[in-house]
Amino acid sequence: MPDTSPHESAPRPRRLLGRGYTPAQVRASLWYIIVAWFFGAGFFTLSNGATLTAFLTKYLQTDDGSFGIIMALPMVAVVLQFVGSYLTERTGLVKRHFLIWATTHRLLWLLVALVPLLLPHGEGAMQTGRIVLVGLVIFASAALANFGGAGWMSWMSDIVPRALAGKFFGLRSSLGMVSMVIFALGGSFLIDAFQNAGWVYVLIFGLAALLGAADILLFLPVPEVPRPPEGARMSPWVILTTPWHNRIFRWFAGYIATAWIAYMMMGPFVWRFCIETRAHQGLGMSLTLANWLLFLIPTLIMAMVSPLWGRAVDRFGAKAVLVTSSVAAAALPIIWLFMRPGLEWLAWSVAILSGLTWPGIDQSLIYMQVKGFPDERRSAYNAMLAVVLGLASAVGVFLGGQLATFWQNHPSLLAGLPDWVSHYQPMFATSIVLRAVAIVFLLSRLPLPNTAGQRTVYRAIAGELSTSVSRTVRRMLPPKR
Repeated sequence: MPDTSPHESAPRPRRLLGRGYTPAQVRASLWYIIVAWFFGAGFFTLSNGATLTAFLTKYLQTDDGSFGIIMALPMVAVVLQFVGSYLTERTGLVKRHFLIWATTHRLLWLLVALVPLLLPHGEGAMQTGRIVLVGLVIFASAALANFGGAGWMSWMSDIVPRALAGKFFGLRSSLGMVSMVIFALGGSFLIDAFQNAGWVYVLIFGLAALLGAADILLFLPVPEVPRPPEGARMSPWVILTTPWHNRIFRWFAGYIATAWIAYMMMGPFVWRFCIETRAHQGLGMSLTLANWLLFLIPTLIMAMVSPLWGRAVDRFGAKAVLVTSSVAAAALPIIWLFMRPGLEWLAWSVAILSGLTWPGIDQSLIYMQVKGFPDERRSAYNAMLAVVLGLASAVGVFLGGQLATFWQNHPSLLAGLPDWVSHYQPMFATSIVLRAVAIVFLLSRLPLPNTAGQRTVYRAIAGELSTSVSRTVRRMLPPKR
């Protein structure tokens, strides 16, 4: 992909080895960065998704509104990115702050693990207290994560060679997805097998904290070449305003904000829709089945195709890949508008197609964070983008909870629709419309070169996938005599 930054010319050969790093340091660092994500992915799997949804829905018995607020809290904490980015730019250092604060962020989940142990039951004020306590701990953990991790992408952009960025992060994602499958299967099995017993959540969240700490501590051997510090000349106002002077960033941030409001308006509530009982207008799935459909199958497929999408970003550019995947992300959820008990099999097609197409969004976003914006004050760009993502996600989850509550409290507005339509479907429809609006009015105008159409990108991915599968099958077959 050609360098689209207005502040940079074509990359020089020395930059391909990393700013100030020797080839040996780069090779060793890449290994640690990849391996660490196996543990990090395990942390995020056990502290989010199916396990957190089951904990809030089945164990703490939150309603849609409370669920939406708790899920939004860690996303609001993203504003701490500004403080962390300011510290990074003032000092030119990332590693020390990252190790201290990100490790603390992970270990705070030990407090969530203690809730079922110390407060196993609650009614009235006690129940409300448990919910508030969990929300506050999750918020505090996320705040430390954003403060300590503000400069991580800038650190990685110095180490990871530009020419290998797409492929490298695709491989890193694949290893993480293998970890996600392992821990997601184990977590959902325990929750279903022991029927939401409190000790299961103690085990799950305690293990998540330890895995998360291991992820961060594996960066101890990774060297850091400090960036030139801004010192006293650096103003917090610069962190806030610098990214918005960049035309590419303005359009990209606008699209990301709109799209993520739409994604998060629907995503967490699909989980609730699946595991809620049919008496509460859910599909009544077990957590294990919901995990397979919403997480495991897409993740297994993503583990296989993420490197292909990463190479597609290197070949066609971020915009072409982002458009291709975003259109799929807007069309596939339509199936959920017709989902009802007895038609759960439709979710299998969504799971497969989502796994094949979502990595394009993931890899495009990573590429833009690492290589899409100017090197100068890159942490400010990434901090602002993280804030945009976090606040948009918070707004989306909060709106999803409020919309679900509204439709649940006003069933008469759904009169005339089939009886199987739940209070979730109107909210899903709103999300789908907003996704389409984001593509038509924002993504299409993103000032990046669109070097290939959707068919070209899909053909390239399909061709590489076919070649990869054929090569694997040939290796499995007995040799010809």
